Amino acid sequence: MKVQPDRARQFCTNVLLALDTPESTARTISSHLVEADMKNVRSHGMIRLVRYAEQIESGYIDNKAPIDIRQVAPGMLHVDANRNWGIVALDAMVPELEKVARENGVAAGALVNCAHTGRIGAFSEALARRFMWGMVFGGGANRHLHEVAPHGGAKGVFDTNPYAFSLPMTKDSMASADFATAATAQGKVLVYRTNQKPLPPGWIIDKTGKPSVNPEDLYDGGALLTSGEQKGSAMALIAELFGEAVLGTPHELNWFVIAVDLSRFTDQSAYFSQALSLQTKIEDCPPAAGVDKVRWPGQPEVESEATASSDGIEYSSLELDRLGTLGSRLNIVL
Repeated sequence: MKVQPDRARQFCTNVLLALDTPESTARTISSHLVEADMKNVRSHGMIRLVRYAEQIESGYIDNKAPIDIRQVAPGMLHVDANRNWGIVALDAMVPELEKVARENGVAAGALVNCAHTGRIGAFSEALARRFMWGMVFGGGANRHLHEVAPHGGAKGVFDTNPYAFSLPMTKDSMASADFATAATAQGKVLVYRTNQKPLPPGWIIDKTGKPSVNPEDLYDGGALLTSGEQKGSAMALIAELFGEAVLGTPHELNWFVIAVDLSRFTDQSAYFSQALSLQTKIEDCPPAAGVDKVRWPGQPEVESEATASSDGIEYSSLELDRLGTLGSRLNIVL
């Protein structure tokens, strides 16, 4: 079934308002989740609302907590979310990082004590739209979130410890790399589990360390594998060390954000001329067998969002059932 984005956003907002979330926070979260679905990043879309509701009701998320932003040195910010969503905190950080980067050429921000950050590429892309290089990565949760086995291991040690990097490709579209250091995001396993589908091989192992395609095995003592074998394991380790050894024990994960003012190195006219040349080379590259056309990183999400804007977002009946159950409990109709 297809759902129009405005309807999906209103449903999310109404659910969060019913859970006593401040309206501005509810709208920020709703816009973020629905944008992820529109971009076909379903692991971080509206299906997350079910878990968020549980976390608000348990007190894991403090949906009214202030976001405390301090400048601790020239070019450096420290942000404490006080157990509010990381989505809300990162949304507040972006304009502050831009301001500091305009003054100093570069800005770095640490985010601690936050709940889920959603699709972190949204925030590296927000910096790229301001003609900056944006980078976000997180880690530090090995004491309480250990669902990713290090390369060669048979048991989870790390969390998915994702990274996102973005630069402008055109004035309206961002080139973006947004990936877990695991073979996939845990949220993608959740989507397969919700839709009762087997996983692609190579994503998880079961609690005995054997390869599995059953999503239930991840939630029964199994673990995700790393992306790119030792490469993903190395990136996960760096994020883990920074997230905990540098920033302290996290509530969920701790995060580090970097913004670089590109205008210190080039002007927009020269930059976009070169970006267009590279874009053309990529799009003109002959596609391999079975590929309709070659796309640059970030382009599939741009295309998916455009289609969803006009045609609506496709949700499975199982996804809608899960969301409908949540809505019914709160007397809200999707």
